[in-house]
Amino acid sequence: MKATLCIDDAVGEHRRVLLDPFGKPFRLEIARWSARGTQARLDEVWWGRVWARRPGGQGWFVDMGLERAGMIAPSKAQAITEGAMLPLRVKAEDWADKGPVLSLADMPPSVPRPERPGKHAAPHDDPFLRGVEVIATLREQAARKQVEAAIEEASRRETPIPGGGSTAVETTRAMTTVDIDAGERVSGPDGEAFAADVNLAAANEAARQISLRAIGGLVVVDFLTMQQKRTQRQVVETFRAALAQWLGRASRVLEMSELGLCEAAIARRARPVADALRMPPAEREALDALRGIESTGWAMRGAQIRARVSAGAHAWLEGNPDLGQALDGRIGGRWTMTPVERPAGKPEVWSV
Repeated sequence: MKATLCIDDAVGEHRRVLLDPFGKPFRLEIARWSARGTQARLDEVWWGRVWARRPGGQGWFVDMGLERAGMIAPSKAQAITEGAMLPLRVKAEDWADKGPVLSLADMPPSVPRPERPGKHAAPHDDPFLRGVEVIATLREQAARKQVEAAIEEASRRETPIPGGGSTAVETTRAMTTVDIDAGERVSGPDGEAFAADVNLAAANEAARQISLRAIGGLVVVDFLTMQQKRTQRQVVETFRAALAQWLGRASRVLEMSELGLCEAAIARRARPVADALRMPPAEREALDALRGIESTGWAMRGAQIRARVSAGAHAWLEGNPDLGQALDGRIGGRWTMTPVERPAGKPEVWSV
């Protein structure tokens, strides 16, 4: 699939988004500088020490030298024993309160085992770009605008369906549900054809939203009611193909149930966008302030830039002086930041 890659390497936060040929975002990645070295990323190879069996004998917990232990399923290829140091590949990044999911990695016997757990190697290729042919790359302000729009879209509960109607995405601990609503879309005399038209457009939009938000696990889509098996199969196949296109891999999608529900099992891979966006309010405001100062610096060459942030955000930045130094290296020391006594929220940035 051809796509445009947008890279927003802001101070404190590296963000990327992929746009389809029509300019719609379908993959989004957010990585904070403060999280570097604290998370195992997709397809990295790590050394980990097995330290406890999971409840019910369903695999093992593995110490990777991180805050959260990894999890590895039982293996028939190699016996796993408590205390063993093993080479492991990250199959899925951590999410919610769960650690990364791991599999055994191929490692030549000649490679010495380290004394402590830790990262061994980066992926051979970029998992974010799999199944994609990048035809253009945007950076700086053009990329930042696209990334901001993608984050805003991925944070919304409802998104429009082309031609009318909407999808509503809600994630719980157990599953993600996608509700399809025709809204004010005008129905013709043939109710079956109307439902099929809405559902076919919704199937593609739902798959794009699942990919954009990096949703994994059980997904249930509540399509509009259709009576004919032929149209039901057509909608399911469209949803299955759309998931493969946007995600770059196949997912298990079941046929539609008698209640009009379509269930899909989507392998968890990258960290969900909702998790990546979740952080202390002071840190969020501080990063937004740095980004705002940098953007204003691009637009107003040579101007002095002022920012006003909460006391909490100012204190967070004082505890991370490397971020201010990095900003100086990009736009020069022509900015100042003033703390005010208020709850963390939206920073104020202007030029003088």
